[in-house]
Amino acid sequence: MLNERQLSTYEKTFPAQSAVNAVADIRLDSSAAAILARAKLPNKKRLAESKLDSHQLRSEILHTHSNLAVMLANGYLVTEKFFGYAEARKRLLEADRVLTLGGINLSVSDDELCEIAEDKARLFELRLKCSEPTYKLYKKLCADFRVYCIEPPTFDDDYFTLSPAERSKLSPSYRQGVMNQLKGALNRMACPLWWRRRLRTKQALVIEQLARDMHTVHKKSSPYVSEFTIRSKRERNAKSDAIMNDLYVVPNDANPFDEFESLKDVAAKSSTSGKQLAAELMVRIRGFEECSKTLGHRGEFYTITAPSRFHSVHASGIPNRKYNGSTPNDAQDYFNDLWKRARALFAKADIRPYGFRVVEPHHDGCPHWHMLLFMEKGQAIKARKILKSLALEDTPSEVRTSSTRFKAISIDRKKGSAAGYIAKYITKAVNGEHINQVTCPEAGKISIAPADAAERASTWASTFNIRRFQQIGGPSVTTWRELRRLGMGESGKCEVANSMNTNLDTVSRYALEKVRAAADASDWAAFCLAMGGVQVKRKDQAVRIHYQIPDIVDQITGEISRSESNSPYFTTKYGDMPAKRILGVAWDSVVVITRRGTNQVLTEKDIQSQRKIMLGVSESIQNWVDDGRFEQPSIEEMQFLESCAIEDYQNMCLFMDYEALSVVGSDEVALDLCH
Repeated sequence: MLNERQLSTYEKTFPAQSAVNAVADIRLDSSAAAILARAKLPNKKRLAESKLDSHQLRSEILHTHSNLAVMLANGYLVTEKFFGYAEARKRLLEADRVLTLGGINLSVSDDELCEIAEDKARLFELRLKCSEPTYKLYKKLCADFRVYCIEPPTFDDDYFTLSPAERSKLSPSYRQGVMNQLKGALNRMACPLWWRRRLRTKQALVIEQLARDMHTVHKKSSPYVSEFTIRSKRERNAKSDAIMNDLYVVPNDANPFDEFESLKDVAAKSSTSGKQLAAELMVRIRGFEECSKTLGHRGEFYTITAPSRFHSVHASGIPNRKYNGSTPNDAQDYFNDLWKRARALFAKADIRPYGFRVVEPHHDGCPHWHMLLFMEKGQAIKARKILKSLALEDTPSEVRTSSTRFKAISIDRKKGSAAGYIAKYITKAVNGEHINQVTCPEAGKISIAPADAAERASTWASTFNIRRFQQIGGPSVTTWRELRRLGMGESGKCEVANSMNTNLDTVSRYALEKVRAAADASDWAAFCLAMGGVQVKRKDQAVRIHYQIPDIVDQITGEISRSESNSPYFTTKYGDMPAKRILGVAWDSVVVITRRGTNQVLTEKDIQSQRKIMLGVSESIQNWVDDGRFEQPSIEEMQFLESCAIEDYQNMCLFMDYEALSVVGSDEVALDLCH
């Protein structure tokens, strides 16, 4: 009666891989069949005639996780062929266990997962309403959280470990801050959005690692990530695009009759989106290369691969028996530790490289590193030796040739630019443009469109929270981006000059303007030199990012809320203190503010409502003028009054300057901006 059940949303959307068919008649996909044929193993019919006693168990598990039935079925069959029936049964039972956390089925669709988040948040909300917000309650709820294998919200709870006598010595403001943090942690437990984010993260990690353990992620099946994850990502992106397309970014002081950009258009201009990201990376890489030419440095391109235990399958798609269940995050930790030790050895040898590191997935989802580094010519051989020895240090017995772990190429400028060596990997990871064939250092050619490969690589990185692009050495790119926010050309120059007033001498003004002009012109090489060089330490850079607590920021920028206790500038929506945010850039003791004003996100309906209100106000004032109840000042009078006004952002008023008005004997006047 399994075939008569209702199809899930996932099955209706993707009928070609219907879970009903997978449960009723487990079939190998083409990739699994190719692997078995290569291994010359018995065909499916003979295998299906054995182990029939577990058919009901398999059917129940596949039915429970119908959205993953195809993946689980293929993984079960492949595991049985290569590792035997007992191991296949064990893997399937383990899959059922990890997909069911505290009663939560992680194989459900995104819509169903959102409903689960609502239910769990509501449950914790009811528990909070029935009890006082105490530290004891927090610890109890944390224990309940861990049933779902989800880390509860944390905060600095050292205060609660102190004795009453020690607590009494602390200031009231500190105690209040700790209680606000406790309140924020408890409120997060009762927030559906917070639950939704955690469940989505947990679902993606569990399913992706399960797909790797079942040997279904490789170039002959689903390269980089599983089909379930890539389709879930597409569905969520489509939902997000639809929502953002109906939302508009409106400055708080804007005229509601102006035209506003949609949130989707604003997000597309971000430095982390598609072409903008690729363009900025290439500008910075090209800038480093120009610096290396000026300084007479040498370029080196390295590829570092993880040991065999991190790879779930071979290049042929056959499961790797040395694989120990490591996750891509485990492999990334291995690389980070290797690079940490390499940097320590570089420091001892006085080697200070600069350049870029790109993380790319193998066909089976295991990461590997590409590094483009520039250094002094006499240091390249020593740097190679250090990295090679570290790369071969782990399980050296399985290494036949050193190039399987570490491959080095010396950049020959006669054959091509250094940027050209790494441009392919950046393009392949961002948008796939200008790439004819997708390849993998381990598995060779992959039969997939470049755009699809870029989408899968991006999904892989976001799923495992792996940073794909990392600058090594050089000045802060955040400072570069903030200076570009000041304005283009002369407008940006005036902004810096006005902010500096009399606190800087002529030489300092010139040096600061050199930094800003280089950033404005997208000249990374000039920016590096103006900031102190490609090898300058962070503390010695000419301009630094300036962070501040939001309440201080808002008083400086004039962004003051009338109700501080409920303002998003002074507290988060959970009631605790927000994190520091960027105010601007700092030169010595002087701060240049780069972020002014605030925005609100409104729907088209909200904007139309504001326009109707303003039209009504305009008509009312015009009626007063027509009836003689309001005498409108002349243009000359308005200009004079505005020149005498003093702005008070705290009370949202304009107060008149008595001394300026004394020549005309004016009485005290206050113009309330809000009425």
